[in-house]
Amino acid sequence: MCKKILILGGTSDTEKYLSSNDKKEYIISVATEYGYKLFSKKFGKDKIILKRFDKNSLEDFIKENNIYKIVDTTHPFAKEITQIAKDVANTLNITYKSFIREGEINITYEKLIYVTSIKEAITFLTEKDFKRILLTIGSKMIKHFSFLNEKAYVRILPFEQSIKDVIEAGFDYDKIIAIQGPFSKDFNNAIIKEFDIDLLVTKVSGKSGGFEEKVEACREMGIFCLVIKNW
Repeated sequence: MCKKILILGGTSDTEKYLSSNDKKEYIISVATEYGYKLFSKKFGKDKIILKRFDKNSLEDFIKENNIYKIVDTTHPFAKEITQIAKDVANTLNITYKSFIREGEINITYEKLIYVTSIKEAITFLTEKDFKRILLTIGSKMIKHFSFLNEKAYVRILPFEQSIKDVIEAGFDYDKIIAIQGPFSKDFNNAIIKEFDIDLLVTKVSGKSGGFEEKVEACREMGIFCLVIKNW
């Protein structure tokens, strides 16, 4: 059996890594059905697996598939799998390489507000009286923001589970914007204008995650931008 690289990912950084490095033999692991469908079309189903690893399952997979190197292209917030990958690579004495995007961009804007946690974000949103909010934080933690279901729009990936999560959090279908990003500043401007948004909520997602375009759109439209640093 030939040696292979295991690429942990499903983000745009996965594609960047594959386009700029010697691919050799590789397997891409993704953690969502949406990622599996998307990457299967781009790279072929024989190159993609849908699996959420824990320490034991990752060790077993590496041994069974003759993996000699782990390349981590996961999202900056996927800290658990990153730590697992580092630990397993160290245990099995194989190479671990991080290809994770930078988690923060140095942008200054007087209406840009950083909070360190979801709890701080909730406190801020409870105390302030924003009229129409755009949540661009994904669907996994949307349940924590169900108290905004009357005045917030949720932009998520067009994936069945994502929509289900948002509906279960109490948001009506007319509050859901399901579309794949990342988006340009002009596209963000259009959504802000169309829905008369006065606050955009996001997490730090780096350049390839469209963070800069969100902040610049908020600046251009003169609205507030709330950024959650830790997830």
